Amino acid sequence: MSSWKSFVKMLEVPTHGDEVNPDGTNHWLLNRDITPLPPNRRTWGPWSFVGLWMLTAVNISGWTSASALLALGLNVWQAMLVVIIGELLVAACVVGNGFVGAMWHVPFPVYNRFVWGIFGSFLPLLMRIMLSFVWYACQLWFGGQSVKVVIGAIWPSFYTLPNTLPASANMELNDFVAFIIFTVISLPLIYIPPEYYRKPFLGASISITITAFTIFIWALAKEHGGGPMLTEASQLSGVVPPTGANLGWAFVYGINTVLGGICAGILNQSDYTRFAVKPTDQIYSQALIVPIASSLTAFIGIVVTSCAAGFYPDVKTLLWAPYDLLQQIQFHGGAGARAAVFFAGCAFVIAQFGINVAGNAISGGIDLSGLFPRFLNIRRGAYLTSVVGVAICPWQLLNVPSTFLTVLSSFSVFLGPLTGCMISDFIIVRKWKIKLTDLYKANDDSIYFFYKGVNPRVVVAWVMGVWPLMPGFIAAVNPSVTVAPGWTHMYQLAYPAGFVISATLHVTFSKIWPPRGLGEVDADDFFGTFGPKTEFVPGVGEVYASSDEHLDEKEADVEAHAAPVV
Repeated sequence: MSSWKSFVKMLEVPTHGDEVNPDGTNHWLLNRDITPLPPNRRTWGPWSFVGLWMLTAVNISGWTSASALLALGLNVWQAMLVVIIGELLVAACVVGNGFVGAMWHVPFPVYNRFVWGIFGSFLPLLMRIMLSFVWYACQLWFGGQSVKVVIGAIWPSFYTLPNTLPASANMELNDFVAFIIFTVISLPLIYIPPEYYRKPFLGASISITITAFTIFIWALAKEHGGGPMLTEASQLSGVVPPTGANLGWAFVYGINTVLGGICAGILNQSDYTRFAVKPTDQIYSQALIVPIASSLTAFIGIVVTSCAAGFYPDVKTLLWAPYDLLQQIQFHGGAGARAAVFFAGCAFVIAQFGINVAGNAISGGIDLSGLFPRFLNIRRGAYLTSVVGVAICPWQLLNVPSTFLTVLSSFSVFLGPLTGCMISDFIIVRKWKIKLTDLYKANDDSIYFFYKGVNPRVVVAWVMGVWPLMPGFIAAVNPSVTVAPGWTHMYQLAYPAGFVISATLHVTFSKIWPPRGLGEVDADDFFGTFGPKTEFVPGVGEVYASSDEHLDEKEADVEAHAAPVV
């Protein structure tokens, strides 16, 4: 028995000497990586968030994002209008859901403890962890394809490497080799703590931005214009353009598609904003860079794909993916083209490292550390995410029609209502105030224990936001199911409709049946979270101070200046 206890003890997260366990907290609910971050670990300024979103936007997924909109029958200009509207809504949700991390410096797993309850928070946590696993796997594959381009630019024979894999593998040997190389190189990058990402974000975002604009300018010059898709989108996509009410619903569904494409990233914004030096650092930077970077990337992807359709007419499919385009550039060019493809491929590889390590591996690590804080920290959780990502075999998901992937791409049905509950709870119900120590107590002493660890208000509000979307969701996943047009339209509105319904109901339930402890904050800065400097929060004022003479003033200022909405 003692040997078993010693083994379990050996598996526990090692301590660093700076852990804080306030009296009454449960040690199995916290570790160094999910307690409120102290000032010395908060290193992200406005440009760090710019770098993060440049990598989130300017990559393979962002480049190809407009292809789904043209598949709805929209022309290029209609698609761009949809992208701009959708990305403005994304920016609003990103900033709104980032306030908790920026102000109180807690991650997504802890955020949901005051929304869903100490135990109820496991539901959104498990959903986000599953998404981290799958999207890490998918981005691994995209990164491997970019590595394939780089290797092929150095040794063109790599493209004709004899394939010894069976047809059931749904990939060729050179694909698998490139995938393994990208996966292995990712491993040491995962080891780096998120507080040190500032300079890598900056360097990677600069390299991919220069590469994207270089390809854009080159394509325009080579085609002497924007290419045939700018005027003949329906002929190239093979989709009949919608008219009348159908066009309106195509617009709506397109906006929902834009929101749904990044809904997992919106959900766990506090995982990143908790590293902000000041609460304001995440606001203006993200509000500007999210719509600008994403819209420009989508536009560049459309124009370059359109130009490629003009100067590579022998290619039967549209070259949406940058790695497919770069291969064609090499095949149709000479030695100079190989050099250009090599450097462009390297830029996309670096961008994939950025989005996949920071956006999926580290995100999964933080969320797993919230699920098993005694045994997993960010680093261990990130490596576990990597292992599961490889085990998922992303080539089977992406190269074969998959109902599972359809379900994941429609996951905004569940995440829109969830995000609505989170934002409305913090801003409207709690008016920006939370009691940090009670987020780490699994008993009735915590004001966030609710009923046996679950907040029934948010459970009902979330379910009521999800169920109207389910008939359309089922029909989308299984085309053999037919539902009334009204249910289809609700599904086309999935993210915004679910967000508004659940947020409204959650606020209503909380007004009728107020949770215990609204307005309470800790009497002391138990975690050493706020440091000696007072911080300024828009709409709230200067609210944080660690010295004892300012603690009462902190609560008074929050009460006096808190705005009901932002």
